[in-house]
Amino acid sequence: MPATLIIPGVQVRTEFEPAPVLPGATGILGLVGIVDRGPTIPTPVGSFGEFIERFGPASNFTMPEARTAFANGVAQVVVARVPPGRGQRGTLDLTNDAGDKVATLEARAEGAWAERVAVRVTQVKTLSGRGVKYVNLVVTYDGQVVDTLNNLVMDHTSPDYFFDRINSQSRLLTAIDPGFQKTLPGALTKTALVNETGQAATGRLQAGGSDVLTVTAKQPGNRGNLVSIQVKEGQAALTLLADDDSPSIEIIARQPGAAGSNIQVTVTPGGEDGVTLTVVPPVGAPRVIGPFKTVRTFVNHLANDPDVMGIARSDALPAAIGATSLVPRVDVLVFVEGQDTAVYAGLADLDAIVAINDPMVRFEAVEGATSLPDPVDGVRLAGGRNAGPSLLLRATPDSEPLAEIVPAPGVDEPISIAITPGTSSFDGVTPVVSLEVFVGDDVAERWENVTMDPDDPGYLVSLLDGSNFVRAFDLSPRTRTISFPRSMGQPQRLTGGVTPGLEDFQAALDQLAGAETVDLVIASVNNQLDAANIRAVHQAVVAHCTNMADVARNRIGIGSVSASESGVVEEILDHADDVRSDHFILVAPAGAEAALAGLLGRQDYFQSPTFKTIASLGVPPGRYSDAQLTQLILGNVLVINEKAGRGIIVIKGLLTSGRQINVQRTANKAVREVKAISDNYIGLLNNEGTRNALRQQIIALFLQMERDGALVPSTDLTDPAFKVDVYSTQADFATGIVRIDIAVRPVRAIDYVYATILVKN
Repeated sequence: MPATLIIPGVQVRTEFEPAPVLPGATGILGLVGIVDRGPTIPTPVGSFGEFIERFGPASNFTMPEARTAFANGVAQVVVARVPPGRGQRGTLDLTNDAGDKVATLEARAEGAWAERVAVRVTQVKTLSGRGVKYVNLVVTYDGQVVDTLNNLVMDHTSPDYFFDRINSQSRLLTAIDPGFQKTLPGALTKTALVNETGQAATGRLQAGGSDVLTVTAKQPGNRGNLVSIQVKEGQAALTLLADDDSPSIEIIARQPGAAGSNIQVTVTPGGEDGVTLTVVPPVGAPRVIGPFKTVRTFVNHLANDPDVMGIARSDALPAAIGATSLVPRVDVLVFVEGQDTAVYAGLADLDAIVAINDPMVRFEAVEGATSLPDPVDGVRLAGGRNAGPSLLLRATPDSEPLAEIVPAPGVDEPISIAITPGTSSFDGVTPVVSLEVFVGDDVAERWENVTMDPDDPGYLVSLLDGSNFVRAFDLSPRTRTISFPRSMGQPQRLTGGVTPGLEDFQAALDQLAGAETVDLVIASVNNQLDAANIRAVHQAVVAHCTNMADVARNRIGIGSVSASESGVVEEILDHADDVRSDHFILVAPAGAEAALAGLLGRQDYFQSPTFKTIASLGVPPGRYSDAQLTQLILGNVLVINEKAGRGIIVIKGLLTSGRQINVQRTANKAVREVKAISDNYIGLLNNEGTRNALRQQIIALFLQMERDGALVPSTDLTDPAFKVDVYSTQADFATGIVRIDIAVRPVRAIDYVYATILVKN
């Protein structure tokens, strides 16, 4: 309010009318659907690279429309994510040669798209063929190779660690331990990384539930944790002695286990200076073999015996013995990840096992033990540690370690860790932990929203890669003898992927309502839903766009027919009938909607897409006949067809209502701009001067649209391109109303040419 003048003079006050509004951008695509990860609120991205960075690598497959739209000219995409956790991710369990689960491969995003993902694993054997050196993994999508990951090993300290390589490099999958899944470490008060000398991995072999042998890695460190021991029933045997008690012939059962240890043999004198062997098998009648006068003929004859064979230990014939059973023996196998499996066969007692000279492990008999160890599929060595500080994180104090924390390279300060459970600050639901890193007594770093989900930005391992003080290893306890997944003859598909429901897509559309700049909308459903549900989502898009028109945020929805409808004109027309609207475009063939959005984004809003070339369709183009095109155009379906001499083109740019797309986009532009201008004048229109200023700004808008070619006068020039009137009657003025009457004439696409040729004599 001006001050009162006391001394004669002049007081001048300056008032500014609202500044003109900058024209709003057009061709901004709102994309609704399932993504790998990322923000749960509508988020603009300006390139495909930014899209992948924000929403994860698998989003290229769950929402392929983003890549196609950018490739065809869209400058900005606003991504409205379907709420996460409403569907299920496809999975595939990998088993080792013993049938144990060793890894679960999980799709990086929810939905049925994952069932188009297949995996093939190939073991690469050591030179002897007795061990697995590493595995190669190939991931395909619809039969096309997407990921090739070679030389994968199960040593978590290796740069080729199976889990780390897949989790950091695969675009489609993550790998998780089938036992731990995504279990979080338990609460931990401030605990120091313990600086210990290297520790060797150990294991125990038992007989009848009691320890009989200790197995210890010869070298300390994590490498020992890659060793497993297997004990198998060996071939029972009996060494026949000569008269001087020296070994003569070793009788060995052909079959391992009880089938051999139940065989009895008897040696009796036979003929002049010869011996006879009687074999009593577990099943069948005894048989007498011989007489033999030399060890050589004795052994040669046993080469054809069905139950036993012989090995000469000297040239002296065996002395007579009564019926004696073959003595059980065991085979001990030492498995080392990436190396040949060492086989020590026919071990008769503990002394023979202790005498094994293996390069990786040594065997020691437990004091007082006498029995051979029981057969066991595998005993893994555990507890091996490299020298230096580390801390093992566990879900519970007595569970296997989930992860290991070690200092970052070059860090030698005393480090401690504290862990506090909580819930995600992003969605308020997902269980997470916070992790504090102490240097001495001071908190040096604090990491929030930490998870054990390899596809989460808060994944412990990848998160701590950015730490200045520590690193983390995601551990996967080995099972039995080998943790390498077995080879697959044929690729195996992921199963169990479930797409969120219609209400979840509706929730994402509701979120997109707040993104005021969007003027094109696509729901990414073609690789997720069946034909019926695709139609239902398209109807939701129609309703969304209709509602947005009521609040002057006009936008056009774009959808394509389903794959099953694409080749059947009658079904396409039926689909079009379900989505009739001034705010929706139905495109054929299936999957072509994003390419159209890119074309519309590249063009000026008033330009028609009719007969315009599509740069990168992303799917096979339509090859509809002229008769089919006639039906589809009459049914107001936008067809993208291949045309000789022109390439892949839009046949006719129509909304499902029959209106030209460019006419509707021009009207939408007018509505948005008039609203933006008028918003600036709210509360200022109580005098004719301000109302006139509003009118002048609207006229300026339409003059520019006319100069651009968006608005045109009538062909006979009797009617202008636009008319504007801003007024308020006395009754309106009393109730605070100003009215704006506008008439605009959008430019029309000239799609038809009729030519007449007069042929003269």
